[in-house]
Amino acid sequence: MTLPPEANPGRPALIGKAIGKLRQYYDTPREGRWDALSQGERHARLARQIGAAGGAGTEAGRRLAGRLARWRQQRSERREALIGVLVLLLHYTDIPTLTVAVPAGGGWLGLSAPWVAGRTGLSLSRVKRALATLARSAWLSNTGRGRQFDARRRRFVGTGWGPVRRLSFRLIRALGLEVSWAQAQRKARKPDARRPVSGSPDAQADAGRWRAPVSDALPQPAPSPGASLESQRAHARALRQALASPAARQAQTDPAAHQTALARNRRMAELAAQGLSPAEIRRRLDDAPQPP
Repeated sequence: MTLPPEANPGRPALIGKAIGKLRQYYDTPREGRWDALSQGERHARLARQIGAAGGAGTEAGRRLAGRLARWRQQRSERREALIGVLVLLLHYTDIPTLTVAVPAGGGWLGLSAPWVAGRTGLSLSRVKRALATLARSAWLSNTGRGRQFDARRRRFVGTGWGPVRRLSFRLIRALGLEVSWAQAQRKARKPDARRPVSGSPDAQADAGRWRAPVSDALPQPAPSPGASLESQRAHARALRQALASPAARQAQTDPAAHQTALARNRRMAELAAQGLSPAEIRRRLDDAPQPP
């Protein structure tokens, strides 16, 4: 697979993990998680033939039903084409929406079959068969037709190089990444809690104020270069106290309380190592004698 020269080769780690797991299909096609991809077309074809033969009760229907019950391995060339096409599609997959396209101007530009063939090194016919197999297995769906020539109107209609496609979550489940993918989707959809919501009145009124607490906590102003050594040391101590963590600040202001908190944390770790539940740990800590 070769990406365009102007394409960014960097991808999220989750995409790289999915591509790595996808290559397992070539070596272990007999695993049940791949049945929709390896047996889906064959099962659909045999089911149609059984219906045309008058059902499984007829002689021809029984023979076809026997073939349907048997597992047949997909050709290695077919698996190679499916993996090559899916690897390229995953490179252009949007994690939150599973959309396979190139973002452009607030919309999407789909990938055409000739473009996919040129980037994967496969022939156009093999790419089309692979896309058809993915569509019949319900692992890939089209959401548009892309840019095509309308013979009746005698002009091109649509946008993009090809149809905008969308992967099914069944593929993610077959790869064993459903938990990681769902977490990445929730993380992408969750707004950043550190910043105000864009466009809200509070965000417009406090646009430059959300960093103010950090700057206000620092001692101002810094002593001049010609100040005495004692004033410079006092300023350095104030800076260390302002930038210190709450635990370090407590150790300086109240050493006894700091030691008590450390002892409680050590006791909590010991109880957790014994396999106790959080409720039991909390009860034992509360029942322990408190220092005067």
